[in-house]
Amino acid sequence: TPAILVALIAILGLVLQKKKLPDIIKGGIKTFVGFLVVSGGAGIVQNSLNPFGTMFEHAFHLSGVVPNNEAIVTTYGSATAMIMFAGMVFNILIARFTQFKYIFLTGHHTLYMACMIAVILSVAGFTSLPLILLGGLALGIIMSISPAFVQKYMVQLTGNDKVALGHFSSLGYWLSGFTGSLIGDKSKSTEDIKFPKSLAFLRDSTVSITLSMAVIYIIVAIFAGSEYIEKEISSGTSGLVYALQLAGQFAAGVFVILEGVRLILGEIV
Repeated sequence: TPAILVALIAILGLVLQKKKLPDIIKGGIKTFVGFLVVSGGAGIVQNSLNPFGTMFEHAFHLSGVVPNNEAIVTTYGSATAMIMFAGMVFNILIARFTQFKYIFLTGHHTLYMACMIAVILSVAGFTSLPLILLGGLALGIIMSISPAFVQKYMVQLTGNDKVALGHFSSLGYWLSGFTGSLIGDKSKSTEDIKFPKSLAFLRDSTVSITLSMAVIYIIVAIFAGSEYIEKEISSGTSGLVYALQLAGQFAAGVFVILEGVRLILGEIV
């Protein structure tokens, strides 16, 4: 059971740090609940995306899938949890014994990458211990190497070598930094751009996600036709109203997922 596995990882860490019993109990329970919250949020997101897929196929006569990595956790949860744990161990070993002195603390990226590796290796036929060890090693290596790609630019930005970028898109960031070094102007910064205060509300992720998804859902709903949506999908609810509901539901699911991730990472990291 992945929620219990992740909770046990947190408990093990707290025990090794010789924390008091109340802290160990609290940490284990918060991690356990956090994983369940992530799964619940994934369900909310998926329930908002399934009708979108149906509407999109009807509107544009195209078939496809809507990928959702959180939903996959429910299928490969145990493997994901164990690969995540093994990856953290390998990351520490690599940092201790090689020149890559990076401890990767961006936990939700670690969780997602562990899930992707679990799916790939499981489909390739790996099971049990080989799946965990090979997956953990792969995860540990990318956790150690990805920050190194952009450390040169992190030093330029921060003025020191004490912090690195914990993100698995670092190769893309390196390419941006390299391109910027050829054609950019270091005297200018995006921080200097003045945006109207009236747009400050867009910095709130829940607001921006709701608005952006509302635009996407409404466009698809218009092309699908309100009559089709009311008869086939929404049980009589107006097409545009239903589209707005789905957009809000998607944002709500993301909000729940983020809260669950925060609960987990607060103890795991």
